[in-house]
Amino acid sequence: MNSNLTWQNVLRVAWLTGGVVAINEPGADVEIKAGLNGKHIETFQISDYGSLFPTLRRRGFTIIGVTFVTDRRQLESIRPPEFRVMNPLRSWLIWEVKQQWRQIASAASTSNMPLMSIASRIASRLQYSQMRLVDLASAYSIQLGAYLHEADPSEYKAFQDEYCSEVYKAIHALFWEMAVLRDNLAEFAARFCFSIATVSIMSSLRNKLKSFSTDPLAREILEATDESSKGWLVQFSEFRNCFTHVAPMEQAAGIAFAVQDMRRVSNGLSIPQMYYALPQDIGGVKRKWAGGSFVTSFEELIATASRRHERGLEPDALEYLHDCINRFGELAAKMIARSPTPPKPIHITPRGGVVKSG
Repeated sequence: MNSNLTWQNVLRVAWLTGGVVAINEPGADVEIKAGLNGKHIETFQISDYGSLFPTLRRRGFTIIGVTFVTDRRQLESIRPPEFRVMNPLRSWLIWEVKQQWRQIASAASTSNMPLMSIASRIASRLQYSQMRLVDLASAYSIQLGAYLHEADPSEYKAFQDEYCSEVYKAIHALFWEMAVLRDNLAEFAARFCFSIATVSIMSSLRNKLKSFSTDPLAREILEATDESSKGWLVQFSEFRNCFTHVAPMEQAAGIAFAVQDMRRVSNGLSIPQMYYALPQDIGGVKRKWAGGSFVTSFEELIATASRRHERGLEPDALEYLHDCINRFGELAAKMIARSPTPPKPIHITPRGGVVKSG
């Protein structure tokens, strides 16, 4: 994927926020659609292969990730296409970090089996989280395209259809996958960064890190898991724990509805999109459920169901989880430098054997 070349024979699908997609077949044309098989929104042209992503950003779009199709067999479902999460600052951060953790696992396989084990698990969870993210982006895209097949876009419309459960399933799956990644990173940090034994979950690691407060990595983890300041890992864990142990997302804050609303991009164009609101006060949701139900009467249920959600107060699930996977990727990248065995390139021989360099 060398963007220095003027053009490449590659089909790219950029998954954007809200289920919108940008499709770039080989050449200059880029089509924006309301879902992969949805209605056409606009077409514009790019100057060269490498200008797709900067152009999308300049036009006001946020890129969740990109699917690359480089072989006809991928179109025929004989081989899978490649998907990469987009990081706003480091492009393919998740893909690159996953590769480095696999290299650590390979390099450690002849001398340090505990390191090989945890490094391979971290690499797998990064890969699975990436795959779960494209599942979620695809679910948004399919629902948006299906909803607008017969309906006109609205400024704000709450609705239910058969695709809601597919989106909720994908949201729950990604929360679960990244929670395992969180604890795998905690296990690595405890054993190989701080020489702490028998830690396998992030909450246990936090309890033991206060004596390491001068260590930059320890400080970062303590800040992320600080309840008083609502660190990002605190909020992530509260969402995951609520949806796992209290009530699924579609029931956690009352009756579930998908929302179709609009996003205005830089050229003044209004783009239809999907919106799944995460509760603003997840701690309050959990407290209300302590009595066995989120509402106490049918009237309260109706009032809750008709409440308008605001993106500024209640983040969209896809956008929030995209931010979280990149935060996990940044944390995983910092831990690579603390590995007792550095990543080393893996070379596959013609017979399928592995040659480790270094």
